[in-house]
Amino acid sequence: MYTLTCKNIVRKVDNDFTLGPVNVKFPAGTITAVVGNNGAGKTTLFQALSGDYPGEGEAKILGHNNHDMEGKASFSYVPQSFPEMLPFRLQQLRNFHAAHDATWQEDRFQTYIQQFNLPMKKRMQHLSIGMQRKAVIALQLSRDTSLLLLDEPFAGLDIEGQTQLQKILLSKMEEDPDCCIVFATHVADEVQRLADFIVLMKQGKASAPMEKDMLGERWKRVWVEKPIEGMENAPGVRDVQREPALQLVTSHAPETEKWLENKGVNVVKRTTLPLHESLPLMLNDEGHTEDIGKENIRG
Repeated sequence: MYTLTCKNIVRKVDNDFTLGPVNVKFPAGTITAVVGNNGAGKTTLFQALSGDYPGEGEAKILGHNNHDMEGKASFSYVPQSFPEMLPFRLQQLRNFHAAHDATWQEDRFQTYIQQFNLPMKKRMQHLSIGMQRKAVIALQLSRDTSLLLLDEPFAGLDIEGQTQLQKILLSKMEEDPDCCIVFATHVADEVQRLADFIVLMKQGKASAPMEKDMLGERWKRVWVEKPIEGMENAPGVRDVQREPALQLVTSHAPETEKWLENKGVNVVKRTTLPLHESLPLMLNDEGHTEDIGKENIRG
C-alpha cells in the first residue's frame, strides 16, 4: 500500500525554476529521505505536497486528494519556515488545534511539551530558532495522522533535540504500521540514521525511491593489486585513486569486480562507500541528471 502518491506534480517558481514533473510513490511503513543540494527543489516539493500552493498534477494521501478536507486531515506538515505562526503564543496555537482539529491528541502534546521544555505563554517570535522548530514539531506530531511531511526537521535543533526527535519518529513508526514519513535533508548522517528509502532531487527533478541498503551493496571502494589499462572506464567506476594504495570507487560493484576478474586483476579489499561520499557523487553527476525523474507511475 502507498500512503502518498504523486502524479505529474509541476510548480513554477518565478521565471527561472520549475519543479517536476514529479512522479513518486511512498509506501506505507517506510521512512524516505528527500536529498538534494541547496536549490534542488526540496522545499518547493514539500510546499506542493502540503496542498496550499497552486500548480499542476495531483498528490493523493491514502486515496484522498491533498486539497480535500480528508486529504488535509491525513497528514502532518512541518515546513522549513513558519512566519505566520510567529506572532502567536504556543498556548494559542494549541487552543486552535484542540478546538478545530479532529485528529488532535492532547496527551501526546503534553508529552512533547515536557520533553522539549516548551514555554506555553511566550510568543513564538521570542523563542530561539530551535525552540520555534520544537514547538511546530510538537503541534504537528500531536495530530493523529499516518503521513508526516517534514522539511529539514532537524535543522536548528540542539543535540538533545535531535535525539528526542529521532526517538519520536521511530516510536511513531512502531505504533502505526501504516505510517509513512517523508523528510527533506542534505545531511548524510540523518539519512543513514533514519531512512529506508532515498529520493534524489536535482534541478527540480525527483528520482524514484531507492533502497538505502541497496545503495550500500552497489557503491563500494575496491582496492586492487595492480593497475590495468582502461580501468578508469570500467563498468561503474566513478573515480580512481592511486595513493596511498590503488583503489576504485564504483557505483556498480558487481559489474566492476566482474570486469576486473576478466582482466585477471585480483581485488585485495572492498568496503561499502559511506553515504557522505556516495550521495555527493550521485547529486553532482551531471551525466546522470537526465535520468532523474524518468520513473513513471503505473497503475
